[in-house]
Amino acid sequence: RLKHYKNLWDPVIVLRDILHAISRAKDEVKTAPEYRKLAEAQENRAKISGDEKAIETAGKVMEIAAVYELYEKAKTEHNAVDFGDLIMLPAMLLEKDAVARDLTRLRHRHVLVDEYQDVNRASVRLLKALAGDGKNLWVVGDARQSIYRFRGASAVNMASFGTDFPGEVSKPLTVNYRSKQEIIETFSAFAGTMDLPNELRNLSLKAKRGAGGAVPSTSKFVTEDDEVAGIAASIKQLEKLGVPFKDQAVLCRTNPRIDEISQALEARGIPVLHLGSLFERDEVRDLLAMLSLATDRFGAAFARICASPRYKAPLQDVKTLLDYLRGSDKACLTRLGELASVPGLSAAGKAAIQQLVKDCAGLTPQQNPWDFLTTILLDRIDQLRVLASGTSIRQRMRSIAIWQFLNFLREQSPVHHGHPITTLLDRVRNLVLLAEERDLRQVPEAALQMNAVRLMTIHASKGLEFEAVHLPGLTVEGIPGKYRGLRCPPPEGMIAGWLGSVTDENRKSHDQEEECLFFVAMSRARTHLRIYYSSVQDNGNRRNPSAYLPKIAAKTHAIATPEMLPAPAGGITRVLVSKPADWIISDARMTSYEGCPRRFFYTHVLGIGTGRRTTPFERTHSVIHDLIRWLSRTRLTAPPSYDQTHAEFDRIWNEKGPLDHAFAADYQLLGRSLVDSLIDAGAGQTFEAVKPLTVPFKNGKVTVEPSEIARRGDGKLVIRRIRTGHQTEDEFDALEYFYYEKAAVAHYGAAAVVEALHLTDNMPTEVPRLTDRKLTSRTTKTEKLLGEIHGGEFKAKPNSFSCPRCPHFFICAAIPDGDLTIG
Repeated sequence: RLKHYKNLWDPVIVLRDILHAISRAKDEVKTAPEYRKLAEAQENRAKISGDEKAIETAGKVMEIAAVYELYEKAKTEHNAVDFGDLIMLPAMLLEKDAVARDLTRLRHRHVLVDEYQDVNRASVRLLKALAGDGKNLWVVGDARQSIYRFRGASAVNMASFGTDFPGEVSKPLTVNYRSKQEIIETFSAFAGTMDLPNELRNLSLKAKRGAGGAVPSTSKFVTEDDEVAGIAASIKQLEKLGVPFKDQAVLCRTNPRIDEISQALEARGIPVLHLGSLFERDEVRDLLAMLSLATDRFGAAFARICASPRYKAPLQDVKTLLDYLRGSDKACLTRLGELASVPGLSAAGKAAIQQLVKDCAGLTPQQNPWDFLTTILLDRIDQLRVLASGTSIRQRMRSIAIWQFLNFLREQSPVHHGHPITTLLDRVRNLVLLAEERDLRQVPEAALQMNAVRLMTIHASKGLEFEAVHLPGLTVEGIPGKYRGLRCPPPEGMIAGWLGSVTDENRKSHDQEEECLFFVAMSRARTHLRIYYSSVQDNGNRRNPSAYLPKIAAKTHAIATPEMLPAPAGGITRVLVSKPADWIISDARMTSYEGCPRRFFYTHVLGIGTGRRTTPFERTHSVIHDLIRWLSRTRLTAPPSYDQTHAEFDRIWNEKGPLDHAFAADYQLLGRSLVDSLIDAGAGQTFEAVKPLTVPFKNGKVTVEPSEIARRGDGKLVIRRIRTGHQTEDEFDALEYFYYEKAAVAHYGAAAVVEALHLTDNMPTEVPRLTDRKLTSRTTKTEKLLGEIHGGEFKAKPNSFSCPRCPHFFICAAIPDGDLTIG
């Protein structure tokens, strides 16, 4: 079922998307058999049309239908319901059972529904069954605030209210009790341009609070850093005008941007009321690093522990410990007693380990995470006492974060198999990866009165109001957010109110929701509304302003030269690394550094090993890569037969494959198909020994390590890069292909070619030559990256998708003090 998902790293992601698709079906009250019928009809239409894209989409829909049926069967066997059933099943019961319907109506004779724009179609059907003709039904809603499309909500339900309940009487609200008139005029002007029916779009509101004289403003900056500096200056300015920090809010489209702004405001001394991703906060990661001592045998946790005040030790000591532990098969916790005597440790390093031994005395890898950490926090160290006595907002937020984390640990279900700490750490990764830890981002109610600026997503701001609202990111891919397609499309004809194709209607729904989000954000403001955007991206390219800005230009004031509050002085943290002469920077390492310099440092400079458990999908691909290396050696003498290659694949599979997985046979079949693609791609070619190919640059050298070097039947020499997945749209823009081209020309002449072989696609592709402009830009970029590597710049690049997959997730972004020498 995975073949259609080109950027797949783990079947868990696909399962998450499919479960969302199933949930959407229940939002429409579509049972598994009904979903199957719609899917079959779509597949038949696609086959008749002969449209390959339509056939591929229909294939996805059929696969989701199959999973839906299996899912419902599994629930039936356990007599279980899911969240979607809590609306779907009552709706079906009341529609089909007249006795149940009449009894329920007698019990609930009058029905009031607030926030009607947020109902989904299943809720409407439940309401129709409950309220009958609707004479005793009262609903309140605003189609301009329909921002929960991912839950099946749609303005269509508002528009069709008269159809669902004939004889309805509509009364528009004419008085706004929240905002000043200037703000009302701004969001009303935008409302008039929204893609909604006229009766749901146009506003005629008067402010109960009257006019305030504070015209909403828009401020343009060059970079996002400048934009944050402008927000900080604006917050300070409003505070001087009498608007406390607690009455100001910064509303963002995404959580990552909130985290960036939060850090920038705190650096400028502005208190913020924001937890962010709980598991990525420094004080919580300190605790996660301590927990990882109980399961990790490579010593990765020391990179963070030795950077803390209690166990402070030089970076070189961490390297010494890592080298000592390399190859160990025991958890670090069980070996702490011997680490203080490791040769080469400094006095500070020995003292740190001795303190750690005392703090962890009596703890075991088999302990419950709650018991493990509370023993340290309450019995061994005074961190909680120090935090509890703190008076600053930042200290209090750290206390809240630890309290939130300990509550999370306490509420974990008992583990019946495996190590509790290992299970806990795996769960943390998955929660962050799937964005299922959002409840833990919420600041407790008791803390909301602290005098600090509120930071939240626009979605989270719904129903709230603030004296001043700061709205950053009004750019083409900020607000509105970029449309990212539909990975699990519903069957055509399933979604009520969708008249066009699934793709067109989903894009339209996305555009409508983005408009609603902007409307909601503006309407949260009581007196002050300040909008910000920047014109240049991090890579220097131009960033265009949002298309929404011209729609409110007549009602806002553009600030020509907005004030900025600069960040405190402080340069980039550099690590002076002394490397041996034979230490190479390969094309893969360059890609690693480009992706995240801090991960590069942990893996390739500090040399932290990893015992992270891989998924069956990753283990299958690892087997394939081992076979590729075997094949490159074997082909030098004679091309192996299919039988020989399959025999070697089976040998590697039995040694490293996911044999214990329930679908091991399916993964093995997938592996065999990729092996056949590999054999077919080498037919009629002669192979040469693979050797490293060095490419010189001004700031250093890059060593290309090709997958294969072969001579094709046409006599051309080929340097080949092999990957197991699909070729992506922007595949050849990656730096690796630039290095491959440079290496091919430098070592084999201009006639040599570079090929990309993607085994899932089962066809090699000759990589087109780069233009002179691209060669120049990639050379410049490489010189910059090499300069940063040799200059010791290893900054972290947070990413919500790749970070929880990183083996160093629990220790990032800590680096102990001092220089480093590697052998």
